[in-house]
Amino acid sequence: MTLRSEVLAFAFGALVILVTFGDSYLSIEGGTITVGNLDTIFGLALWPVLDVVYFAASIVVFLLHGWTRGECRPRFNLANILLFASFLVVLALISIDDIALVLHLPLNLPQVYWDVVSWIYPVYSFIAFFMFNRTN
Repeated sequence: MTLRSEVLAFAFGALVILVTFGDSYLSIEGGTITVGNLDTIFGLALWPVLDVVYFAASIVVFLLHGWTRGECRPRFNLANILLFASFLVVLALISIDDIALVLHLPLNLPQVYWDVVSWIYPVYSFIAFFMFNRTN
């Protein structure tokens, strides 16, 4: 891995943490340890902006890391398209509450949904991230 590739992988890992724990999906009330709401790192006024930035930056870093190999230009084959599309679906699943908030849609998903998706998103996004680099 080159330095650029390693920096992008580190940035992607940080974004996965920020997206996963941005809304405190894994926090359990009643005296247990919670991660906290990472969307409020820079203050409550910026949390809507950060939700958009985390989402967009995840997509950009995902694509840039895949293109750091070889000639730094995209190669569109079936494997790359499927990996990227599936990453977008998983990213949308974990950000569905933010998307619904922007679209002013009422959304009330059970805690089980958030528990499951908060495990699926980080695991799958890392797998897709490194496979996208290999298939490019």
